[in-house]
Amino acid sequence: MNILQVILSALCSIVALFIITKILGDKQISQMSMFDYIIGISIGSIAAEMATDLEDPEHSLTAMVVFGLVSFVVSIITNKSIKLRKILTGRSLIIMDKGVIYRENLRKARIDLSDFLTLSRIAGYFNLSQIQTAIFEHNGNISFLPVSTERPLTPADMNIC
Repeated sequence: MNILQVILSALCSIVALFIITKILGDKQISQMSMFDYIIGISIGSIAAEMATDLEDPEHSLTAMVVFGLVSFVVSIITNKSIKLRKILTGRSLIIMDKGVIYRENLRKARIDLSDFLTLSRIAGYFNLSQIQTAIFEHNGNISFLPVSTERPLTPADMNIC
């Protein structure tokens, strides 16, 4: 009987986790803020607890719902408030602009120069003189704007409108 209860609790946990995830929306790991990541880990941990807590699985289910609701409310608030969005999801940092590397922003982003150079090469920039601006995004990616001579030709460059 105990094994059957674990199986039923695990199935309920999976269903609850699936429903909460669908409500919160589909995000890839690279699109998640640190807050989303923490909430996701917490909900997953609670779901595992729910699957094995044979005495009071409804307590774990309640906790999962609370975590899901908090995450949902925070996502609504961060969509409406720029100040809270900066606090909860972070903000972009200019790592390099016009040949100047901002070491203080590298430190804030918690990446060192060799990591920055590696990410530059991965993006196809083997020479820093090819980069006009590099921005560390709040999701952990770096966006590179090449210098004008390295950008693809556009109709506007040829005065064709």
